[in-house]
Amino acid sequence: MSTRLHLNSARSPRTPVGSAGEWAAFFDGSTELAAKDWPPLLWWAMFGPGDLAEARIADTEDAGTEAHAELLRDWGEATYPYLVVDQRTAVARLHARREALTGRIGARYAPVYEAFTALVDARFGPYVLVRTEALADGGGGEGGVRGHFEETLADLDRLDAGRTVPGGRLDGLIADFRRWRHTDPVRLLSGVGPGWPDDDLRERLDAAGGGRSTAAGWTVAVLVLLGVVACAVLATTTSS
Repeated sequence: MSTRLHLNSARSPRTPVGSAGEWAAFFDGSTELAAKDWPPLLWWAMFGPGDLAEARIADTEDAGTEAHAELLRDWGEATYPYLVVDQRTAVARLHARREALTGRIGARYAPVYEAFTALVDARFGPYVLVRTEALADGGGGEGGVRGHFEETLADLDRLDAGRTVPGGRLDGLIADFRRWRHTDPVRLLSGVGPGWPDDDLRERLDAAGGGRSTAAGWTVAVLVLLGVVACAVLATTTSS
């Protein structure tokens, strides 16, 4: 089963605190995108080293619930890292990093970058929050989730200064995208959510030659056909 991470608009410059009962009202009016396994590239593009924060694992559920009691029993005061920044800074960073990042992922995917920037500007305020409680490991040492986050944010700082780290965390994110970009580039770069991506973005991406590849579509079709044939053969063998 994949790990689900979320990008949310937030009213406060921090994640909700479960011991204060803040989760119940958090989702009212919050815009949300979801991604699998790890924050995608365009989420990272909004943050810097100073935007890395910590929260108690137990506080990912509201006090008074069985889930909160279980987390407190299992994790105690252990924390996990997450990301939060004000909307203005997030949008400014997206604009500032646009040329460097689209140059590395491919200009054909610039429509995704531009549309995502517009989405954050219009709907992700006053703060932008990356909820990473699903990655909680209770650690924080070198090699843990926090260490990976720190390395990625440091790479982005170097990118701002016109430098790169070959084989670094940022390079890894870009390499992963380039490897799988023909499957679903929008999901890989920015996650998905209600109204995102919209049909206009899909059309712009297709026009730029950056949509799902025909080869990928044919692969799915062939796999489906093979499955149908296999079922038919099995049914024939069983009946005889």
